[in-house]
Amino acid sequence: MKKPVIVCIDDEPDVLNSLKIELKKAIGDRCIIETAEGGEDALELLSDLQADEYEIALVLSDYIMPDIKGDELLRRIHERSPDTLTIMLTGQADLEALSNAIKYAKLYRYIPKPWQNEDLKLTVVEAIHSYLQDQKLTDEIIKRQEVNEELKLVNEALSASESRLNQFLEALPVGVSVYNPDGSIAYFNQTARDLLGADTIPESTAEQLAATYQLYVANTDELYPPDNLPILRALKGEFVRVDDVEIRQDGKIIAIEINTTPIFDPSGNIAYAIAAFQDISDRKQAEKILADYQHTLEAQIDERTEQLQQAKEAAEAANKAKSTFLANMSHELRTPLNSILGFAQIMEPSPNLTVENRDNLRIIHRSGEHLLTLINQALDLSKIEAGRMMIDPKNFDLYRLLDDLQDMFQLRAQTQELQLSFHREDGVPQYVRTDDVKLRQVLINLLSNAIKFTQTGEIVLRVRKLESSGLVELLDSATVVFDTATSIREFAVNSRNLTGLELSENADDSAIDPVVFLQFEIEDTGVGIAPEELGNVFKAFVQTASGQKTQKGTGLGLTISRQFVRLMGGEIVVESQLEIGTTFKFEIPVGAVYVADLPAPQINREVIGLAPNQPCYRILIVDDREDNRQLLVKMLSPLGFGLQQATNGCEAIEIWENWQPHLILMDVRMPVMDGYEATQEIKLRIQQREQEQEENGEMSISASDSPIPKIVALTASTIEGRRSFALLIGCDDFISKPFRKNDIFDTLNKHLGVKYLYSNSADFIAAGDRSNQSDSTSNVVLASLPELPAQWVENMRQVIRSADFDLIARTIEEIRYDYPEFAEILQDHLNNFDYQKILTLIAEA
Repeated sequence: MKKPVIVCIDDEPDVLNSLKIELKKAIGDRCIIETAEGGEDALELLSDLQADEYEIALVLSDYIMPDIKGDELLRRIHERSPDTLTIMLTGQADLEALSNAIKYAKLYRYIPKPWQNEDLKLTVVEAIHSYLQDQKLTDEIIKRQEVNEELKLVNEALSASESRLNQFLEALPVGVSVYNPDGSIAYFNQTARDLLGADTIPESTAEQLAATYQLYVANTDELYPPDNLPILRALKGEFVRVDDVEIRQDGKIIAIEINTTPIFDPSGNIAYAIAAFQDISDRKQAEKILADYQHTLEAQIDERTEQLQQAKEAAEAANKAKSTFLANMSHELRTPLNSILGFAQIMEPSPNLTVENRDNLRIIHRSGEHLLTLINQALDLSKIEAGRMMIDPKNFDLYRLLDDLQDMFQLRAQTQELQLSFHREDGVPQYVRTDDVKLRQVLINLLSNAIKFTQTGEIVLRVRKLESSGLVELLDSATVVFDTATSIREFAVNSRNLTGLELSENADDSAIDPVVFLQFEIEDTGVGIAPEELGNVFKAFVQTASGQKTQKGTGLGLTISRQFVRLMGGEIVVESQLEIGTTFKFEIPVGAVYVADLPAPQINREVIGLAPNQPCYRILIVDDREDNRQLLVKMLSPLGFGLQQATNGCEAIEIWENWQPHLILMDVRMPVMDGYEATQEIKLRIQQREQEQEENGEMSISASDSPIPKIVALTASTIEGRRSFALLIGCDDFISKPFRKNDIFDTLNKHLGVKYLYSNSADFIAAGDRSNQSDSTSNVVLASLPELPAQWVENMRQVIRSADFDLIARTIEEIRYDYPEFAEILQDHLNNFDYQKILTLIAEA
């Protein structure tokens, strides 16, 4: 479920920032903290939060603000959200303002400015606790009402069942007696007189039956209590069936079963009561056996029903948590990433950046790309469950992947004073083929968990190549059995889909050599996992007790890791002991490839302008977020495009009518009117305009003066079907946020035929492509490279030995002007801390 929200309101940004920092320290990640600069901004923010179904737990507001005073603002907020607690922060509040806030705004407390940090933290924590307790109490009341309603329905069903059963027994050939409302006997059938030993209708009343006919409580010497006799209870409106009555006459004991039924007149009053009874002495033992069996069966049914109910509740809770998580991840994380990655791309080619700033910007860009990959993988959980996730094998350098991961986690481990080591056994191939993205994600998930749950000691990652015995264990765990070399070969042939290696049906056993099995093992000395929780570690949205204590993570990492390992053809297992540590192991088949099989890196040319002799293209940018509009403006404006901006669909329609753009970049989620509605309206007006021209016999307006715009939908949502829906309602194309510059440029080329001028500088190699550069690429550059200055080569050897990152970077910059491509390759190796390859390259140059 969504986290509760705390809203901070003040007309001074510095105060808001300070307040947000202190609240973050006090409550951590338990609540979302939002800010608003003034009353109107706050009311608009609250409307948006309520529209998105967020719970607003607490509002902290300044009193003196230019648009709305604090007491009036809190009163209006209370009217919109009565359950929200409020706190006033000010040094100028008067008694009337406080009185109004207490009376009309559910004021929790007044805190004077400047506030004491500890007082503020304690007050906010107590307020949030109070709010959550109130919400919890409300939820409990609702749950109890639902339980009571269910119990009521069960009781009604049981009453109906008893009614039907008594009606069936009434028709049996048993003793029957009818009683008047006053208890006098109206009728006895013959079976009844025989059982009771009465020749005629007795004159006794119902209250006297027990004493007159010696009716005892079964297996006792006690007369049956008159007020508990079935017939008397029936006269009070009850339907009764008892089998604990015995008749004792002339030394004889007869066990009887009595069924009594009240008969009602049309007015609802009791007109009669009927008792049906029979001798059950001969069946008593059989009934006892049947009752024992029924009791056992009912106990089993109750147990199974409880299990099914628990499973249903668990499934509903998990599904709700998953839906909430995916919805939040889809839009709230991808939207800011669009700005982060976009502005990083815009800034990177700038000639005004220093070397250090350019390196920092590249790190930001790579980190943003990696974060986007993580988000996309998490959102792919729904695809995994639906069976739509596919394996995407590629050739890559396994050693580099492991080195990158070690560099990624080394600083974090050192910060926590942990030892992090990677051990790669002899025989592990360097160049392999499998899904590198999924393998990388699995290792990141496991290493992150290991560091997170380890306070002291070490984390070790081991990689080894498995022999035949390892293959048998792996395939046994995958429920695949093979006993001979032929069976092993068949499995290797089947592994083509996983490794991407082509094997001939007629190939001999040597043909399976490229398919090898690797085992990855991540061992830590952390807190460990309790034995009873080991079965839950791979379940979606479920965290162990240790994970809940850290209050970090989504409970998805291990679930996705297991699914990815299975997609790659392997299985993952876990071993753990509390306070000793945990070990995760998984085995996958990979293809062993040669370095020459690695893909050559693609050098993306940077767009620096528009080719001459083209129209002046008009582009309309539609987005409610200023940062998203500015990103597109900064991408397109330097190239010479004509640009205008709109903040919602209504503005977009108006600008389109007056300006007639060639292409519209349309955000789909906006206030007032969203992108879908605006697109449909524009398409409808174009259609109506063309129909009017045809009906009036008018010539169509020149396409250059009034073009039919191409509309490209932009969205950060990853909900399935968005692309199809956008195209269905009239959009010409669809781009997901976060997008790259080339996504926009390629779209303009596709729909408008825009042609560009490019830079040939190697500085514009995409960051994502640098990580895939191979040794073969270095050789291509070296083949056309003149001899490097001997003094520079010697200097580089010296600074490499010093392992000073900044000094190495400055030395590389000394030759960038004369050897830009070679300098870029060296910089790439430096970014990956691969000093040995730098030495190798300068030795070969």
